Amino acid sequence: MSKLAQDQEVTIDDVFDTEITEDDYGFIVGPNGELKSVFLPDTLPFKTHKRIQRILKIFGITDPAQLDNTTLH
Repeated sequence: MSKLAQDQEVTIDDVFDTEITEDDYGFIVGPNGELKSVFLPDTLPFKTHKRIQRILKIFGITDPAQLDNTTLH
């Protein structure tokens, strides 16, 4: 692995360790717009914010609980 790749990997790991908390949402979208993965807050059931509901609706998801422990791709 190149030095640049190692530095980028460390930076990504730092983001996950310091910036993402147990209350955050994350959406991994492929280059064709397909939803590949989602991470949700650890506490289910929960009430999602309207903005999060809109994002989920774009991908045809009406109930975030249906994503619990689900791989999308």
